[in-house]
Amino acid sequence: MEENKDFFAETENTHTSAETNNDAAETSANAQGNVTVYADEDGPTAVFTEDTTPTKKKSIQTPIIIAAAIVVAFIAAFFVFTAFFNSSIVGTWVLVEDSNGATHDEAGDGVTYYTLDKDGNITVSVGTITQKSTYTVTDKNGTKYVNSSNVFSGSYKISGNVFTGRTFELTVEGVEKPYIFKSATVKKPVLKVPDTFKKNDKLTGKWNIPSYDITYEFSADGTFLADMYGTITYEGVYTYDDEKITVTYYADSETTIDIPYAFDGNNTLVMNGMGYYKMNSDGSLVATPDQA
Repeated sequence: MEENKDFFAETENTHTSAETNNDAAETSANAQGNVTVYADEDGPTAVFTEDTTPTKKKSIQTPIIIAAAIVVAFIAAFFVFTAFFNSSIVGTWVLVEDSNGATHDEAGDGVTYYTLDKDGNITVSVGTITQKSTYTVTDKNGTKYVNSSNVFSGSYKISGNVFTGRTFELTVEGVEKPYIFKSATVKKPVLKVPDTFKKNDKLTGKWNIPSYDITYEFSADGTFLADMYGTITYEGVYTYDDEKITVTYYADSETTIDIPYAFDGNNTLVMNGMGYYKMNSDGSLVATPDQA
């Protein structure tokens, strides 16, 4: 019986030891740390020690890196194209040489600028005067043509780049030599309002003559804008007295004009013998010619 007793005791100790080892393995699997096993007279003991090694930061995922590289490459390609290979006529141009070979000062007073936008609009400006029109571009057998009925028409070539300056060469049918334009930035002359200017509440506002589609706007700050037929505008400054309005604008040089005026009631302004009617902020007339 003593031998059987020892056998059962040994089996029990073996079983206990196995459970202890399983618990230690489970603890090790469920936690990031180290497990140390000590043996004494009561059997093996597992001790868990926390791992103090700092965790590594997650690296940026590869798709994000690829996407960023594509964006950078696209921006670089766009810059190279616009800087060196841009053959578009869109931009602002100034005439530097005409068909007679005469050169023009591209930085002097009274320079005419031609600005073509991507939507087919062209604005011709000189001083503080602008004229709006439209244009079309066509390509026939590799030759490009630009057509604007009241500005210019002909075949053209674009050369140069943003660093050396772009050149627009226009060849007009029947003219021997081409017109040469250079890329430019519009420089508008600055006209100063006299320090003695005082606004006139009755004059301030927009005035329109419907039969001619002409609008004058006299602002409270002493500036004015005249819109002719929706295509030509004059900008400048103005003064007034009891008999005339004096407007100053810039064409080839500074130009001043006196306009005789008088009021016919509150909503009609007579300038040069022609009646202009006060306008609301939405562009409608305060009073029509029949009501004024």
